[in-house]
Amino acid sequence: MVNQRRYALMAEFDGTAFSGWQRQKNAPSVQACLEDAWQSLTGETISLQGGSRTDAGVSALRHVSSFLSASSIPCEKMAIAWNTKLPPALSALQVREVGKAFHPRYDALGKSYRYSLARGPARPAILRNQQAYVPGPLDLLLMQEAAEKLLGEHDFTAFMDQGSPTRRPIRTLHELDIREEEDRILVTVTGDGFLYHMVRILLGTLVLAGQGKLAPRKIAGIIKSGDRTLAGPTMAPQGLLLERLYFADTLFGRDAWPYPDPRREEKKEHLYP
Repeated sequence: MVNQRRYALMAEFDGTAFSGWQRQKNAPSVQACLEDAWQSLTGETISLQGGSRTDAGVSALRHVSSFLSASSIPCEKMAIAWNTKLPPALSALQVREVGKAFHPRYDALGKSYRYSLARGPARPAILRNQQAYVPGPLDLLLMQEAAEKLLGEHDFTAFMDQGSPTRRPIRTLHELDIREEEDRILVTVTGDGFLYHMVRILLGTLVLAGQGKLAPRKIAGIIKSGDRTLAGPTMAPQGLLLERLYFADTLFGRDAWPYPDPRREEKKEHLYP
C-alpha cells in the first residue's frame, strides 16, 4: 500500500481569471488548475479539499486546501515546484504536513474577508478587477453605524442569496471594520462562517446606509425579518478578497483564531501529523 501523507496548501489567486474555486466541467477553476498542475509535475492524481469555495471573480490572499500525496518531493520544496506549472494568476505559497483527519473547511474556526470599494465621479480602469465601484459620495459614519448593528450572533437569513441551502443560518460577526484609504473604502469582516453571498450582501446593505437610503436603526428589523428583499443588493465579486482562514492553532502564521471557541482543543489535534 502506498504511504500517503496529508498536506495543507496555502495559495494566492486572482479570482477574475477563474470561474471560482470548485472544479467545473467547462470553465477554469482554481481547484482544477492546482490538481492538473500537480499531476503534470508528479504524475500523481490528487483531490484537493478547499477551505472556502470562492465564487467567480473573488480573489484570495491566503486560501487553504488539503490533499493526500505519496510524492517524494520534500514538503518545504513543494510550493516552489508546484509554481513551475501554475499560471501567473495562481501561486502556491506554502505547504506543510498536517494530520490525516485535517479538513480545511470543517477545521476552520473563522474567516476574514476584505472588500475594496472605489467611489467618486469616475470608475477605476486599471484596478477595475480589484475594486467594486459606487458612483457618488458615501457617508462613512452612517456605514460604520450600520456595521455596529450587524456585529454579534444573529440569524443572517436576510443576508443570504438562494443557491446554497443551509440548516444553520446562525453566524457570529466579530469584526466589521470600515475605513477610508485615499479614494476608496476598505471593509474588513471577520466571522465564524458566512452564508451564500453573505459578505457581498452585507456590503450592499452598508452601501445603502452610506448613500442615505437605509437608516442604520432599521438593521435590527431586517435581521429579525429574515427577508432577503429588505437587505441591500449583492455587490460585485470584484473587490472581494479572502484574506485568511483561521484555525485552532497556528498553521501558516497569523492564522490562529483569536476568539474563544469550544471546538478549539478538538480541532487542534487535526493540525499535527
